[in-house]
Amino acid sequence: MPQESAAASRFCHLCGQPLTGHYFRNKRGLVFCASCSASRQRCVLCATPLGEADLAQARHNATEDGMLCRQCARTTPRCAACHRHIAGTFYTFEELLPPAAIRRFCAACARSRPRCDICRAPVAQDTAALDDGQYRCALCAEQMVLGEPAVRTVYEQALAALGRLVGAPPAPPRLEVVSRLQMGELRRRHERDVPTGPAIPAASHHVLGYFVRTHGANTIYVERGLPHSLLLGTLAHELGHAWQAAYPAAERDPVLAEGFAEWIAHHTLVASGLRPVAARATRRDDVYGRGLRQLLEVERRAGSEAVLALARGEAK
Repeated sequence: MPQESAAASRFCHLCGQPLTGHYFRNKRGLVFCASCSASRQRCVLCATPLGEADLAQARHNATEDGMLCRQCARTTPRCAACHRHIAGTFYTFEELLPPAAIRRFCAACARSRPRCDICRAPVAQDTAALDDGQYRCALCAEQMVLGEPAVRTVYEQALAALGRLVGAPPAPPRLEVVSRLQMGELRRRHERDVPTGPAIPAASHHVLGYFVRTHGANTIYVERGLPHSLLLGTLAHELGHAWQAAYPAAERDPVLAEGFAEWIAHHTLVASGLRPVAARATRRDDVYGRGLRQLLEVERRAGSEAVLALARGEAK
């Protein structure tokens, strides 16, 4: 191609023919004759006509909306699921685990790909389902805690955090690691067999942990395959319920019961350096988020002992 500046160029940068009459200039200063401008395929972003030598690379860089020239391909983001360039609409999701950079997803993947059962982002095309049918995106899979010994290590971390928050905690509940299907069966059976339990609304969201007290025995069930930060927060939440189970009067208030469990989880995550993960619950608009915000405000005004007094049903 000629090397003259756009202002001085007298030749088309594609076909090399002299410029006569009308011509097209792209935003990088290259100029093209009327014939090339009218007949060549164009980059979907900058509208630059594509030469024969550029077409193969442009097809390789093709997006859902069209082909990209080399220059635009260097600057456009790629879909975090299919890794194709994104030239038009893209989607982002509230990340459970803050990534190093914002993950963007193309419209095609957002429409058609299976979703991660943790963060709801589309998963990559080569992602296989877990044995219970769930999916994990690359970010959530990277931090999954697998195997009961590893889960119990995180449980010990949550127990230590509970002790720092409430003083000497009661005997630790038994811990059971279950599949998502088993979790659903446990909840249905317990809610059917114990109709007079605490007035906590039936959950419509993905339940990751469940605390059960039957015949004086306490058990925490947690779903397997959770990322570390989510596992830690879930175990801390259920330990909050276990501690509060000794004070049944307080458990009658769903906002207080779930808010206190979230308060335990919040402080556990913050103490573990996971403040961005802890902050997610403060933005929720359900009993969990509302209860947590109320107790954080009580703590701000009157200290943590005031929160514990509320959780024991000793104050209003």
